[in-house]
Parts: sequence; C-alpha cells; structure tokens
Amino acid sequence: MSCRAPLPPLDPLFDRWPAGQVIHVIHDTAFAPESFNPGVDAAGMPRRSTRFAPIRSLKGEVVPYLYGGSTLDCAVFETVFHDVPIDAPDKFVDLDDFAQRGHGELVFSRDLKLVDLTSEGQHRLKVPKEELIASPSRDYPGTATWAEVLHHQVSDVDGLLWMSRQRDRHHALVLFGDRLDGVLSGRRIGGPLARNTALRDAVLAAALRAGIETD
Repeated sequence: MSCRAPLPPLDPLFDRWPAGQVIHVIHDTAFAPESFNPGVDAAGMPRRSTRFAPIRSLKGEVVPYLYGGSTLDCAVFETVFHDVPIDAPDKFVDLDDFAQRGHGELVFSRDLKLVDLTSEGQHRLKVPKEELIASPSRDYPGTATWAEVLHHQVSDVDGLLWMSRQRDRHHALVLFGDRLDGVLSGRRIGGPLARNTALRDAVLAAALRAGIETD
C-alpha cells in the first residue's frame, strides 16, 4: 500500500515539546549533536530520501532536518536498528558500521510547536499509520510530501512528532532547521560508540531485548 497524497488544506493536530525537555540523538561524531542534515550533498544534489526529508520550502530551498527520539533507546532503534525488519528470520547488526556514532542530548530555549502524527493526529489528517508511519522505504518520497505540505501550510511549526515505528513506546521527531535558528543547544554524552562503554552497553541491552544479534 503506497502513501496517498495530501490534499491541502490539511487540518493538523499540534503538540508542544516543552523548553528544556531533552531530545536524544545518535549522531555522526564528526559533527556536533545539534547539527542539522543539510539535505543536499557537496554538489548540491538532494540526499537519499528519509521518511520526512528532505523537503523544500515555499521558496524552493532544501530544508535542513534533524531526527531524534524522546529516549536513548528510541534514538538507538531509529538509527542503529532502523533497517532491521521485524519479521526477519535472522536479525544482525554490525556495530562497526556505527563505530563513529555517538549519543547526544538536545535542549531548546523555547517550547517547540510540532505536528502530532500519533493516532489522533492521523485521524485529523485522514491518513493511516500503515501509509504514513509504517510504510516501507520505497514510499519515502510520498511520506515526505506530507512533511513538505505541513511545512508550507503552517509557518510556525518546528517539526513533526509520532510514535516511533521501531520502538513504539516512545516518540520520534523530525525538526525543521529553518525554523530553529538559535533555539537549540546540544551536548555530547561520551565519545563515539567505538570507545563509549556506556553507549555500547545500552545498544547491546536493546539488541538483546529485541533478539538482534550484534558484532
């Protein structure tokens, strides 16, 4: 089932992320944890599609973006375990592929206004979870269109919020970089996974709970 196209004007539900409440990220330690993905490569070409990015503004500019989770476990599942199918007979992740990823915490100097894409928000938008949140990667261009339309329609929205597909106890978020200049700060929690015992222990514990083998 592919994702249906949004039909503006949309009727989104909004939620508030309180100032000071932490968002967790698993980030490339070559960059600060609060760094936004520019959405384009060095040649200015759009990067590989994700569920809600990259998108363009009303001016046609690529909007920088940043994904995070409400907990460390959520951030781990949305990055390290993102491509592990739930129904795979054998589940394996090579942690060497994430050796230079680290744990970061983000905080904000004001409340964030987010489009709520949990079940109530899906009702408002008339799009089911299976199409918008749980669809496969081949549908990412379609799901990203929803983010783009919402970004265009609501000039003061800072991003989107939903229950993580990978860890549905917790919220996942995508933030729009063009709406958050000077609003967020970040801090590194230890170094990269290759030498961060606390982060490695957290990843291994999550893998054990989910029945995912690691190396």
